[in-house]
Amino acid sequence: MLGNNILGRIRSVMDELPKSEKKIGEFILHHPEKTIKMTTAQLGEAAQSNSPAVIRLCSRIGVNGFTKLKVDLSAEIVSEEKIEYADIQSEETMEDIKGKLLGNAFKSMEETLSLINEQILENVTEVLSKASIIYIYGIGASHLVAENIAQKWSRIGKTCICPTDAHGLITMMASTPKASVFFSVSNSGETKEIIELVSVAKKHHIKTVGLTKFGNNTLTNQVDFVLQTMKPHESRNRSAATSSLHAQFIATDLLFYYFVMKDYHQSMKKIKHTREEINRYKSNF
Repeated sequence: MLGNNILGRIRSVMDELPKSEKKIGEFILHHPEKTIKMTTAQLGEAAQSNSPAVIRLCSRIGVNGFTKLKVDLSAEIVSEEKIEYADIQSEETMEDIKGKLLGNAFKSMEETLSLINEQILENVTEVLSKASIIYIYGIGASHLVAENIAQKWSRIGKTCICPTDAHGLITMMASTPKASVFFSVSNSGETKEIIELVSVAKKHHIKTVGLTKFGNNTLTNQVDFVLQTMKPHESRNRSAATSSLHAQFIATDLLFYYFVMKDYHQSMKKIKHTREEINRYKSNF
């Protein structure tokens, strides 16, 4: 059963924490067993910080108080099976590489699913269901996720546009019909082009949805609705986004199936119809 993944949440926001909260976070990450036996005052003192910083950290990671944090953390550290992120090293065997890639993929998806609650899915599903057009945009690896979103929702009858040219997107949004939605994808939440496009969408009264990593970033604060993924561990020597893509894809898959379940029979009818059309097209070759 998925918990609240306290350690994963703390790791995700460590880079953005003020010094007092960062000390608390570091202590919890290094001493989870000790933390669950402490009061806020004891933790503040042990971390060379203070008790208000403990409460602020709980709020920042979306946990309702230190007692709740301890309960969730206790369940997390007694879990029978722990899978941690692992970097690929030089001269690894093929079996080692397979195991590490599988473990990293599982960990990033597990942590992301633990982060997303039903209310978040309900809010995003509602705005997408009412959308006349869904514009989806991402840059680099995030564009792969944007294309995946467009492909999925177009199969169930939504008009989706996933351009590669920002100028073209701006001209479309400037004259779009009412009830359009702009779905932006940025793992960092700080991609300048994405942030500017959100501003353009808002200028034209377009509802905005963001897919980004957990924490306090510009995209999270700017969009109307946000779907967050847990910040995954990426190797310093990575050649491309890996764990972050797994997290984004599982988040959009979860959203898609939640959307489908709201009108299951009609959605499946449309999916079947699109599959039949594809097969009919392919039969001509």
